[in-house]
Amino acid sequence: MLHYNCSSSPFPDPSWCLESGERILENLSLEDVADLCESRSVYVENFRGPRRSPHFLPICVSYLIIFCVGSLGNALTCTVIMRHRSMRTPTNFYLLSLAISDLLVLLFGLPLELYELWSNYPFLLGTGGCYFKTCLFEMVCFASVLNVTAVSAERYLAVVHPLRVKHVMTHGHVRRVIVTLWIVSFLCALPNTSLHGLNMLPPKFGQSFPESAVCGLVKPTWIYGLLVQLTALFFFLIPMMSIGALYLLIALQLHRETHLPQDNATAWHQGAQKIRHRQVTKMLYEPTLENLSVNPRYESCIGGGVCHLLGAVSHRPCHVWLHR
Repeated sequence: MLHYNCSSSPFPDPSWCLESGERILENLSLEDVADLCESRSVYVENFRGPRRSPHFLPICVSYLIIFCVGSLGNALTCTVIMRHRSMRTPTNFYLLSLAISDLLVLLFGLPLELYELWSNYPFLLGTGGCYFKTCLFEMVCFASVLNVTAVSAERYLAVVHPLRVKHVMTHGHVRRVIVTLWIVSFLCALPNTSLHGLNMLPPKFGQSFPESAVCGLVKPTWIYGLLVQLTALFFFLIPMMSIGALYLLIALQLHRETHLPQDNATAWHQGAQKIRHRQVTKMLYEPTLENLSVNPRYESCIGGGVCHLLGAVSHRPCHVWLHR
């Protein structure tokens, strides 16, 4: 066991000495001697790299531009949808959810990224801040993917099954879907969050290195690798294939509608015209009959006029309408 007096000897570097001025060293190797000849900050930098990123300035400028443009655009999107009732459509609710996820990243995630570029270590927000940062990025990423997939499904129903949209895509249903998507995203972000924490250099020479704390992986790497593969499967491959299949079905449906045979298209158009014409005639005819039933003494004078009006509109004789 060797005793070194730091006040009278240049070895080791004074930054390794305790407040008492004495440091006990034992079982030193040549690498240990080289480390002791340098300061603690140099020792930490050898393992963690430079404290400040050499590309901080250009990245900072780019992030500031993204922050200003993204915050303004997404804030305007949220304001327009929330303040104007006519804009509160099912599709716009999904856009509102996407805008909120972008704002969360811009307002909370981007400042943390800039701070880490300015000072890579130590991470000053503690373990709770590390959990918050990891969970935020994971949750927002998952929510964005699920929202885009939900929008694709909604567009598929609107084009391929238009009659179901009014019964399925209601405001209440869309709100429940969006809330469910965010809850699922939060729950799916927890496993990766639990793998992260404050990572510090191992103690050496009887000293710890709190100035080396970074927010990073603290669990075995193989667990993280397995989780990354599962995440890529459920939140990248499957959504991408689902979105591609939905838009393929939409394209096929539009192709069939735009390339209908001429006879079928003409028959469909004529049938639609008859239905609309019958609805308009019914709107004119039924209120008049109600008035006649309430006021029978006007039947002779008003009934004839209505009969001739309907005959002129429908190009049918008057007696046809009297017997319908």
